[in-house]
Amino acid sequence: MKTKIQFVVFLLGMLTSITGFSQSNVYYRDANGTIKDQKTYNEQKDKALASMLEFSKSMNIYEELDQEFNRNDSLVYSYKWHFTDNVDRTKAEIERKKALIGKVFPINAVKTLDGRVVSIDDFKGKPTLVNMWFTTCKPCIEEMPVLNQMQAENSDRFNFLSITFESESAVRKFLKRFDFEFEHIVDSDELTSDLGFQSFPVNLFLDKEGRLRVIEGNIPYKKNENGELEISDGAEFLAILEGLL
Repeated sequence: MKTKIQFVVFLLGMLTSITGFSQSNVYYRDANGTIKDQKTYNEQKDKALASMLEFSKSMNIYEELDQEFNRNDSLVYSYKWHFTDNVDRTKAEIERKKALIGKVFPINAVKTLDGRVVSIDDFKGKPTLVNMWFTTCKPCIEEMPVLNQMQAENSDRFNFLSITFESESAVRKFLKRFDFEFEHIVDSDELTSDLGFQSFPVNLFLDKEGRLRVIEGNIPYKKNENGELEISDGAEFLAILEGLL
């Protein structure tokens, strides 16, 4: 925490000396550590929303803000944007999920699709990626090849598990058409909607003790050299898992 605060103070000092911003400004730090002033942040947010509106006219942004620094009327927030068609529902869902952070994920004597009975103790010793999905979720299906590749290359270091509220018969039918190599827990409202997970895909990152440490949505999309959106190779998710080793 001390290092993070020192880093933010240093960048604020650089911004003040270079741009002349007064100490009454609000700043935003992105996932790469870049500090943005209010004007730049709003411009980038509006641009991101405009891009998403090309896919769905009902899309909006819920800003998840965490205050990192507050001194002399200068505020720094870290942020995460959630694209949603229902901001109030998304906000409530995020607050419910945040309450799970730091707690052992409650897998208790659950039967997997291949007949194995598992509990959270079976996943201790290695960080675990838990993917939540359903069979008609297009973003869920689009990220499956990347998830499969991640597992193929890293199964010795990490656990990989999928959970869905859908029935065994629906999942078996789906897997005849689509390749998804994770171990599957099916027909489980207890581990999905009952815990507050209602928008999918969701990717959970558990530490070596089975405690939930990070919650993400789908694997990020990036623009390629032609300006087209395409799914990333999963490097962002691997970095999170490696941070839990």
